Amino acid sequence: MKDYYAILGVSRNASFEEIKKAYRKLALKYHPDRNPSPDAEERFKEVSEAYAVLSDPDKRRRYDMGGFDSDEINFDDLFGGFGSIFDLFFGVNRREKRDRYSPARGNDLQYSITLTLEESFKGVKKEIEIEKYETCERCKGKGYEREEDYSICPSCGGRGNVVYQQGFFTMRTTCSRCGGSGYVISKPCRYCGGRGRMLKRRRIKVSIPAGVNDGDTIRVPGEGESGLNGGENGDLYLVVSIKEDPLFTRQGENLFIEIPLTFSQAALGDDFTIKVFGEEINVNIPSGIQSGDLIEVKGKGFPIVGSKKRGSLFLRAVVKTPEKMSREMRQLFERLAELEKKEQTSIWGKLKSVFVKKTV
Repeated sequence: MKDYYAILGVSRNASFEEIKKAYRKLALKYHPDRNPSPDAEERFKEVSEAYAVLSDPDKRRRYDMGGFDSDEINFDDLFGGFGSIFDLFFGVNRREKRDRYSPARGNDLQYSITLTLEESFKGVKKEIEIEKYETCERCKGKGYEREEDYSICPSCGGRGNVVYQQGFFTMRTTCSRCGGSGYVISKPCRYCGGRGRMLKRRRIKVSIPAGVNDGDTIRVPGEGESGLNGGENGDLYLVVSIKEDPLFTRQGENLFIEIPLTFSQAALGDDFTIKVFGEEINVNIPSGIQSGDLIEVKGKGFPIVGSKKRGSLFLRAVVKTPEKMSREMRQLFERLAELEKKEQTSIWGKLKSVFVKKTV
């Protein structure tokens, strides 16, 4: 015969209140909805059985005299035992009921973050402010401060549902007192009101990888809202928005910039160095380049996220006509014009069918 006193950890002359207190503590400890260990349900059944016997004066008397048969136990009468024993013998799926005290993952959050083109090129660490629900520091997310404020629902005995007879039918419905959880909080935490979480504003640091593009989404694991009842935190998702840059534009992984050239640079070619967000890049301008032509510098464009590769840098030539000229510059252009007359005559000869003679 099982030693029910030893199972509950009480003496043989323990009062009903002592037995009830011991059972309540063990039931909360081993209830399968709170304890994920493989043997929790078996221990819960055992302590429920011990309580069913020792809490009943007649059964306890016969048990003490050695004349009690455990087969006499009506499992429907086990106070608080329905959470596992009722399921075991009558096939009720405990997971079908809503358990507001079971662990639940926190919500994901989404915020926008604005970057300069240079920040998206280099990558950056940003500090942003967000508002989210976090675990209450007072009750540690439980919703109550003292263990005695949390107990098995007396209306349904921990089942989460109640059974009643209606005519020839036996009906089962969600317990209105505990909302189907099987537990009640008699005195909710005064800081969070029993919710286990509080809305707070936080400043967090996030790392933005080099190469992110406008509209990209960055996941920051664990920075969403806190989970319920020990559940894991949600994630934070940052949607990237990139400001326009006064010099550079981006197309995919390529970077574009317009380079103003003088007539002489365009005609003769040139070598110079430009800075791309702090990086110095040597550029060769070939002789005879035309306005609008592109010069590609491979491997100097935008970084590709998650890779060491980079796109290309494209320089678009823009040949500028001088608006103001010194006397010396005018003289040089006049001399150049004379030298170009033969070439110009040849070019215009090919196009004479297109033009009409100018009339005064």
